[in-house]
Amino acid sequence: MDKDRFYELLDIEEPEDFQYFENIAALLESDEEIDYDALYALLSLVDRDVLAQLIHDYFEELSDYIPDDATELYLLLDKVKLALIGMSKNADEENVLAALCEELLRFGRWYARDLTVVATTIGSEREEVHTVRDALAMARLEKLEGDKYSYDFSAAAAYPLDEYSMSFADMIAQSTDD
Repeated sequence: MDKDRFYELLDIEEPEDFQYFENIAALLESDEEIDYDALYALLSLVDRDVLAQLIHDYFEELSDYIPDDATELYLLLDKVKLALIGMSKNADEENVLAALCEELLRFGRWYARDLTVVATTIGSEREEVHTVRDALAMARLEKLEGDKYSYDFSAAAAYPLDEYSMSFADMIAQSTDD
């Protein structure tokens, strides 16, 4: 994917335009494989605090639609959120920007392209396999209308989050930002 196609996907013209919820959503929810070099070039020019806030807001919005019985998924997504925010705020440190890009790409693949969630229609017991993104969208729609489902997120819980330890100061700053 070239830079122009990547920017079109994110609905931006310049890196400075990457500052809205829709931009991070387009990145994380893309059905297309994102090119590492294009992402690295973009994030090297994006304001670190803006990126951290976008990630925070995205995951907060996402957590509102996690089914009540999916506690493990909630905890996993919270851990991913904290890791991504920590990396965003420290992306000026050696190798952290590269790790952030890899983690965002890994998350996008797991979240929007890997079929890991079994959704069973309540009543008919019909099973379908979905991405985490699509299962959470179904859970959101389910509250408004339509079929009711039971979700099995256990396969999704195998998300391969690389270890990234935030400093104590980062965790305190994050907790005061919430």
